[in-house]
Amino acid sequence: MNRATRIRNLAYAAIAALTGLICLVIVFTALFAGLWLDARFGVRGPFTIALLLLSVPLSVFSMLRVALWAVGKIQPQSEERH
Repeated sequence: MNRATRIRNLAYAAIAALTGLICLVIVFTALFAGLWLDARFGVRGPFTIALLLLSVPLSVFSMLRVALWAVGKIQPQSEERH
């Protein structure tokens, strides 16, 4: 495998490894948006709970899509004999 392919594969592996960060970004965004909406409308909790519950399947779906995309882009190692 040449050097450029190896570097590209490592970059895709790193992207796949960072999918947990995507999950955290979505959940924290939902949390802060829910807290802001609750404060805006003067209620305690319904927007925060609803947005957090909606963020879980969204974050899992996006995490899986990004990971599967990155893993699918990785090229297999070629059989080279030295």
